Amino acid sequence: MNKHTEVTLQDVLDSKERRAEAQHSMRLKYSAQGDTLISMTVNMPGNRKYTDDTVQLIYFALHQLRLKFAEQGLQLSEEQIFHWNAGPVALVSVQGNAHQCKKLAIQIEQESPSGRLLDLDVFDADGNLISRDEYQLPRRICMVCERPAVECVRSRAHQPEEVRSAVKHLLLSFHSEQTKVVPDAVIQIASKALEAMLAEVACSPAPGLVDRFNAGAHQDMDFFTFIHSSSALVSSLLRCTLAGWTHSGDCTELLPVLRKIGLDGEKDMFAATNGVNTQKGLLFLLGITAAATALHIRKMGSSACIEGILQTVADMCQGLVAQELSPLEKNKPDRKLTAGERLFLEYGITGIRGELESGLTVLSAVALPRLEQAFSAGLSVNDAMVDTLIALIAVTPDTTILNRHNPQVLASVQQQAAGILHAGGMLTETGRQLIREWDDSLIQMNISPGGSADLLAAAYYFYSIKSYIRAFPGNRRG
Repeated sequence: MNKHTEVTLQDVLDSKERRAEAQHSMRLKYSAQGDTLISMTVNMPGNRKYTDDTVQLIYFALHQLRLKFAEQGLQLSEEQIFHWNAGPVALVSVQGNAHQCKKLAIQIEQESPSGRLLDLDVFDADGNLISRDEYQLPRRICMVCERPAVECVRSRAHQPEEVRSAVKHLLLSFHSEQTKVVPDAVIQIASKALEAMLAEVACSPAPGLVDRFNAGAHQDMDFFTFIHSSSALVSSLLRCTLAGWTHSGDCTELLPVLRKIGLDGEKDMFAATNGVNTQKGLLFLLGITAAATALHIRKMGSSACIEGILQTVADMCQGLVAQELSPLEKNKPDRKLTAGERLFLEYGITGIRGELESGLTVLSAVALPRLEQAFSAGLSVNDAMVDTLIALIAVTPDTTILNRHNPQVLASVQQQAAGILHAGGMLTETGRQLIREWDDSLIQMNISPGGSADLLAAAYYFYSIKSYIRAFPGNRRG
């Protein structure tokens, strides 16, 4: 088919006749099972109907229809695509209720500006056309103005140049939309995870940790090392989120997928940091929480909530300690133990595995309430996060501290953090001064509360996701 051939009146008439014959043939073929028939064409003004643009639009509409069928559990019996000079045509026979299919077709026509160029006609098993009027929906608007399209066509309200300009604008919208290779919700969730990574390392002073002021109790990394690391992990965060968004079946089956993505992410991180482990644990934590968020939101929509996401985290990680740590008590592997494995055997500390399996209870019990309290008191993002960090250090069996030192040092650090909280934390000048002094003290003693820092990032992430959930259409107020 020559995509530069101008269409003639005879081409249009022939196309209508052939389309009617093809529809009739497909309807007869599946009449016994009561299929619904969907006919897709492109509403393209002008004398060139078969172009690269119209072909792409037809395939786009067909792809969207397949996705919606899959979401609704509808079985597609057959699809046919015809490449005619008067424009491409797609016919789909589906085992589904005609009215249900019509609603899905309307969604495709309305979900984006370029949908105005598509016509999706739906016929029931008897060949009756299902009209938009049956749903009390307004008629489709004109490409140029906001009036009903049928009125403008009948009255020839617009000059050809106006129509061509409007079509050009719609096609530009279509091509720009095709660059969105993942759903907007996935991008938003992954962006919140990245923001949490950056916010955690940026809050200062963060006692013993790398922050904007110093490198904390670390000799091999600084603030910019974390910038490089976080940037390198963008792809992994996005992939984890997308894995959660597209997952079906038991949620425990998602964790091995996330771990494979995480291994790829670790390689990217080490390449960006010249072999320094900056955020391996945080990638594990945020990768799982972002995937759980996507999985829960995809399922619940505007009914999603933080409690539901945390429960999804717990469900995903069910049995993690029993499967990966408990067997070590009987059989030690013939390899060097990881820090988490060694600490479990020495002190019974389950670390991040235990936190995840519990549904991150420390966040709902301590971190999120403290962070929200700090914001309510008027603290800046920086100061609210530092304040929440101190609260986490006071209660967290921090594996980074234990790995470098021992339970006695951990208990002393927790006691010092509790004392700072008693003095008001970042809410008082006394507390702020104590935090600055404590930063110097922890650096001198080579103490880095890295486990608490990871939980702080998770707390900021969930605080941000809570705002995101509130912005859903079904949750807006006023």
